[in-house]
Order: sequence, then C-alpha cells, then structure tokens
Amino acid sequence: MSRRQLYEEIEVQLRAGKPVVQATVIQTRGSTPRKEGSTMLVRADGSLMGTIGGGCGEAGVIQKAKLSLLDGKVREELADLTEDISTESEAVCGGTLRVFIDPWQPDPERVELAHLLSELAESPRQVVLHQVVEEGGGDAGTGSRIGARFVLDADGKPLYAAPGAGLELPPAPAGKPHQLKRVGPRQVYSERWDPVPSLVIVGAGHIAEPLEQIGRMAGFRTVVVDDRTLFANRERFPAAHQVVCGPILEVCRQMELTPHHYFVLVTRGHVLDMDALRVLIDRREPVAYLGMIGSKRRVSAVFELLEQEGYARELFRHVHAPIGLNIGAETPAEIAVSVMAEIIAVRRQVRDDTTSLVRLTGLHPSLRRAQLKPVG
Repeated sequence: MSRRQLYEEIEVQLRAGKPVVQATVIQTRGSTPRKEGSTMLVRADGSLMGTIGGGCGEAGVIQKAKLSLLDGKVREELADLTEDISTESEAVCGGTLRVFIDPWQPDPERVELAHLLSELAESPRQVVLHQVVEEGGGDAGTGSRIGARFVLDADGKPLYAAPGAGLELPPAPAGKPHQLKRVGPRQVYSERWDPVPSLVIVGAGHIAEPLEQIGRMAGFRTVVVDDRTLFANRERFPAAHQVVCGPILEVCRQMELTPHHYFVLVTRGHVLDMDALRVLIDRREPVAYLGMIGSKRRVSAVFELLEQEGYARELFRHVHAPIGLNIGAETPAEIAVSVMAEIIAVRRQVRDDTTSLVRLTGLHPSLRRAQLKPVG
C-alpha cells in the first residue's frame, strides 16, 4: 500500500460520510515485523487496508480502533509481540510496537487534509508531517491538541496546520525518515516524505513489462521510454505512471534527472544502450542508479569504446553493468526480478552485502521446527 493509496482511501471513506481509523507505528523496541511509519486503516465496516505486522499485537490495535470509530477519540496501543512467540505464531518476534490510533471524521476540514496528503504523497519535493501524540504525559484520549497535524515543505513553509494549534515543532527527521521527539510537554511524531523514486525504463521490450510491474509494486513511479508505438503504449503498460513514445536519445536529453531517479537501459540493441548511456553521462547530473543490460563481454566492449572516445574510466564507476544481481536469471521475468533486487539494494544502501538471509542467520525457524518433529 503506497502513501497515495492510503490517503486516497481515507478521502473516499470520508466523502462517503464514513469515519475511518488510521493506526500508525510510532515507536518500536526489540524485534518487530514492521517498523516506524507502518500504518493500516480500519474502516467503519471493520475491514482493513494495510498491516502493522499481524498476529496478536495487531488484533489489540484493531479492537481499540473499533472503539475509536464509535467515540471519535484518539488512542494508543502498546502491542507486546512476545505473546506471538509463546503461541508459536509464524510471526516470530520478541519486541513491542507503540501504535497511535487516529480516527478521521467525515467533516470538510479532514476531507481537505486527506486530499492534500494524497496529492503530496507523490510530490517531487520533500514534505514533512508532524503529529502530536502525547501532551503532558496524559492519556491519548484526553489532550485537546493530541492528534493535531502539521504539514511543511522542505523549506519549513506550512502547507497545513491544525486549526488553532500554533505549537513549537521539532526539526525535520535527519537520517531515518521517522522520529519521535519531545518538545516541551508534548511528544511529536514526525515523518519525512522524500520524493517518490522514479524508475525510468529506457526500452519497452520483453524485460520492460515485468520490470515496470515489479517496480510499481515496490513503490516506484514508473516511466517507460521507447521510439516504437508497437511497444510504448498503454495497452502494454496500462498502469505505468508515464509512457513516452519518442526518439530515445532526445528523451534522455530532455528528461529531468534527480538523485531520486533510477535508470535502466534495456533497449533493442547494445549500440542504442551505449548511445543512451553516453547521453546520460554527458549530462553530468547525479542519479540514484544507472544500469545497462548486456553480457560482461559486451559491457567491457562498450566501456573500451567510450574510453577511446575520450571518456574517463571514472565516469563508468557507478554504472551497474552487467545489470542485476546474480540469481541465475534467464527469462524476462527473472531478469526483471534480478534488476529490481539490485535497485532495491541500492535504494536501501545495502551495498555489496546481498548474501542469502539463511546464510547470515541460519535455518528458517519454521524449517527448524519441522526437522525437530518426530516421525511417525
């Protein structure tokens, strides 16, 4: 569930005259299935959207959320996940989640806020949200300012402020995008919304289709580029954020480049891939990821040719080529998984440590239990 989907759903429910409750993890301790910022909705009919981890902890949150649907009060739940261990739940965790339970009422001011947040969810600029979650150490349901929200842009300019709630706010989160800070007698939970990353797929061939789908599922804004109408069209990419049909090199020259752009060069031939790579290198603008498909031999030949043209080897240092992680991929879908796995590793700053989790941590607990069960 993307941020945009979350707030669009809140707006839909409010415009239908129905309250909805948003439950957000604002603090974690120990081992937990989800981290700060994880959120879910509980609708008036009891149905859910999203998850904060499942298991017994989530059940307690849902119970309190249903109370908030009835009385409109904010609440908190401290979900102790050690109970999941004692019941041999599949979600084996041993920590706690502090969850803030915030009811949205179907009034014009809240509808306007939900609409604003759904639009800001895909903003090309950074946005910071602050919410008061505790006042003077009191109960979540009693403080008049508890639940008050504030939305600021990257420069600190207010985009939205709760009516009559001019409060001192903490600085925007640095490093991690979520923080819980005390400001005077209040605790404020803050979220930094960085611009949604854009996955630009240059070449709309067989790999592009599964790559666009997986990229969108992973939370990327997807852009597909090709000069062939037979390939770059809405029939093949119905849910892509943008499909551009035009001269590939010209599009690469004109397209916006930011540190939140991830480029994948998978055109119909390695010569066109090389030409597109040359254009992007010539622009000398930083992007988060630049990958080019091709065998090791072909990639080496491309780099050697560009060096002969006068390009310094240093300019290729951050180019991911051959593209993707080594998972033995062969089919277009498998190659797309490999490429997207590498992009996620770069985005999450995993660097070179992409070792199998089983090798790092040992046998999966469910498999270990199966081995210990007596036979017969």
